[in-house]
Amino acid sequence: MQYLIKRLRKTIAALTLGLFLLLPLPSFAADTATGKTLIIYYSRTGKSRLISQVLQKELNAQVLEIKDLKNRSGTLGYAGAGFDGFFDRHTTVDPTKADLSPYSNIVIVSPIWNWKLSTPIHTFLDNNRLDGKTVVLFTNGNNDIRKYEQYDDNAPWIKRFFRDYIRGKSKGSRDYVTGTAGGNYVRHCHVETLEASNDQIMQRTIKQLDNVKSALSIKTAKANQ
Repeated sequence: MQYLIKRLRKTIAALTLGLFLLLPLPSFAADTATGKTLIIYYSRTGKSRLISQVLQKELNAQVLEIKDLKNRSGTLGYAGAGFDGFFDRHTTVDPTKADLSPYSNIVIVSPIWNWKLSTPIHTFLDNNRLDGKTVVLFTNGNNDIRKYEQYDDNAPWIKRFFRDYIRGKSKGSRDYVTGTAGGNYVRHCHVETLEASNDQIMQRTIKQLDNVKSALSIKTAKANQ
């Protein structure tokens, strides 16, 4: 009996995930974009795309995918991502520029590369202005970016080093939004994805929804209609 219950739960989870993955995200290019909230995302492995799908449905938002024209697949792609992130390099993205004027809220969904926003997102922000936009950063990665926040100045040196290092990288990401792009940064949400299933990533994203809605002053999923 317990075996049948477990199989039933797995089947329901698989069907739920299937509905998210089978339904395409709205095309930014094909839509005249009349909503107030836009999700801008880049996804190397599909995790940021999955997070964006969950957010899109809950926030009733439009979606803009940033495509990296550099091949980032496989082990070499992973290593190249870390290298480009470390040295703050740029890449070629599509689109390079976008009309963001219809939106008052922007949610940027990005993987973390060397504790920073991904290179494609950095490149896009360097070419677009977010003046007057309320911006939420929603990152994902193999690590919990707040892992070392628990340590105070009396903690061992190595823990304080990582705490301050990650704080600096996080500030750099915020500065890209506020300084380089001119946006009004209000919140940073993060989902840890190490060895997480797609269903777990979806559930962790859902747990962050109240934080996102609060930051954007969205009371319900239909607030933008």
